[in-house]
Amino acid sequence: MSSDNWDACGDAGPLLFQPITIKSVTARNRIVVPLLCQISAADGIANDWHLMHLVAYSRGGAGAFFVEAMRI
Repeated sequence: MSSDNWDACGDAGPLLFQPITIKSVTARNRIVVPLLCQISAADGIANDWHLMHLVAYSRGGAGAFFVEAMRI
């Protein structure tokens, strides 16, 4: 993004990259990873694969992500 685009958005930059607070939870930006149907749980229980998958999104800079139920 060019500096001209940043200037048009104000000093804080685009809203997408600004923190957002919903009730008592603050996300560092407004990038949200939706539910990802990852059907690799054994007997409906999350395992290390799921943990590492979510950690990768966290390290990638997403402000928040949703996690689906493993067992219903």
